[in-house]
Amino acid sequence: MQNQKISPKLWITCMFLCMVVCFDIIAIITPDRTFSETENRMLAGFPEVSAQGLSDGSAGEQTEKYLSDQFAFRDMWASISFFARSRLLRQNEMNGVYLGKDGYLMLIPAQPKPESLQQKIDAINAVAEQYGEIRQCAAVIPNAVTVMTGQLPDFAPASDQPRQLAELSRKLGGITFCDVTKDMLSKNTEDLFYHTDHHWTSLGAYTAFRSMAPSLAIDPDSAAFDIYTVSDSFQGTLASKSGSHGYYDTIEIYVPQGERPLSVRYSDAEEARGTIYQKEFLDGKDKYALFLGGNHPTVTVTTTADTQRTLMLIKDSYANCFVQFLTPFFDQIIIVDPRYCYDTVDMMLKEYDVTDLLYLYNTDTFMSDTSLADFLTFSSPQQTNP
Repeated sequence: MQNQKISPKLWITCMFLCMVVCFDIIAIITPDRTFSETENRMLAGFPEVSAQGLSDGSAGEQTEKYLSDQFAFRDMWASISFFARSRLLRQNEMNGVYLGKDGYLMLIPAQPKPESLQQKIDAINAVAEQYGEIRQCAAVIPNAVTVMTGQLPDFAPASDQPRQLAELSRKLGGITFCDVTKDMLSKNTEDLFYHTDHHWTSLGAYTAFRSMAPSLAIDPDSAAFDIYTVSDSFQGTLASKSGSHGYYDTIEIYVPQGERPLSVRYSDAEEARGTIYQKEFLDGKDKYALFLGGNHPTVTVTTTADTQRTLMLIKDSYANCFVQFLTPFFDQIIIVDPRYCYDTVDMMLKEYDVTDLLYLYNTDTFMSDTSLADFLTFSSPQQTNP
């Protein structure tokens, strides 16, 4: 019998089927992962099958997410995809992240929801009117897309944040609005933001601190800081989100000079600490959690500043590394993250003898978050001050 050659199409089909079978076998024998260090997030587990899930389609969605998260060699394929899209296809954004110059990754801001934004403005103004005896300031920090303009990728649209902040300043009454955009733009050749993370660096926070100091009734030159580099291997959330892992950031801390004992108490932990830095996080993925150990409902920092001033700091995670500049100037700092706190502002203002109130958010979070307005409600009927 004469030998017949196998056609190229049959070879390709056989190779493809072998690859499919191999991947299926690997997927079956490989234990599911619960957490991705590369992406810094929890991965989907095997979905629970229920009659309701089958009827409303949620079972299919959960199964699709599970298969995507537990796909064999997922991190490797993600890196290959990033290389192909960024280098070969010349894409300048990936999963909502701009691929900027000099290794800069910048989060593309979300569009604000006008109704939710107005609720926050109304709530802040109501607190300002109710507690007029308290010095009140708001600082909404522009993000890297607004400040680091020289590092934006070519043809990226101009940020709308300066207009948003100017409009916000006009609408807030009874408080001092600190717009630090100009001062940060004047230093935007320095690393004011991490290359791989959406947060600002300690240098960025210090730049804003000096800009805000007059509004906070603080003399920034009355305290000096020693600067220490505590990590040079930080890759943040934007590296995880975009798949770009070619750059490592440096983390610095600014420690006030002189012996200044602190007591730092967390509402979700039993033991108090003697520092705002939790250096154990430097051994993990989320190194920015060095500052205050990440986000907590409330944190109470008690100092020996002896200024007869108590600050309530209502904030998002940008403020975590800002606190290091405040400890020389307040006897107590009550740090509140409304995303996790279920108390209301008047309950807390009555509990503590607050002299100063500061809202500190980054612009993207302030424009999109809905928890602040809920926190700024009154648990008892309002009484207008005479």
